[in-house]
Amino acid sequence: MLPITKTARFIACVESSYFLENALVALKAAMLAAVQDFSFPGGWFPMISCAMRLMDEWLMSEERGQPFFHCVSCRLPLLEIDAPWLVNKDYFRGECVLEYAVCQPCRDAFSARISEDSKAAVRKFLETKIDWEARVAGFMLMADSTERFSSCIACETPRELLDGFAISALFDSGGHLVTGPLPLLLCHLCVGHMTASLSDESRAVWKQFCDDHFERPPGDDTQPEDFGGLGIF
Repeated sequence: MLPITKTARFIACVESSYFLENALVALKAAMLAAVQDFSFPGGWFPMISCAMRLMDEWLMSEERGQPFFHCVSCRLPLLEIDAPWLVNKDYFRGECVLEYAVCQPCRDAFSARISEDSKAAVRKFLETKIDWEARVAGFMLMADSTERFSSCIACETPRELLDGFAISALFDSGGHLVTGPLPLLLCHLCVGHMTASLSDESRAVWKQFCDDHFERPPGDDTQPEDFGGLGIF
């Protein structure tokens, strides 16, 4: 049993930590509320909100406000598949416009339908336009893993200057985030360069994937297949 003085100090430390944690939560809420009082051009509020995110917040479903539990394709619970899975999300002007988790077996099945020429084009971009050794070395020095989402991994443009970008992250079969080349962020311009040489047949496969698994909100002229594709290939 701790002496009275040490017990008092321990309790004081706990209370201080509890106060600090709640103060930070309150401060974040107050900042978000204050920002919402203004109409910023260009989607500044969403970008400020993104800047304050933790990794878990980045990789959860925006629509449901919780982690992804099911594969978008087979609909099986991810933790019951006994295989890794990817979380892919696409943002445009601060808003998440496409999000899904896909298990490795379903990703493999999708990849098998993509032409070899299209796969080679994607590999060429990834191998020639990204200095993986330098990027991964930089990742390892980051104190906060969310810094991976601070700029495009290819062109290095800061996220706050981007109209749109995609993020991708890998989880192991137990639901633990795998850190290596992923997680990463790729801007829409670089996604466009990466997918520019896809064959019409491969584009049709991606379009069918989007048609099968995503719906457009009423009045939205944006096609889901206009975005994403980063992590599925």
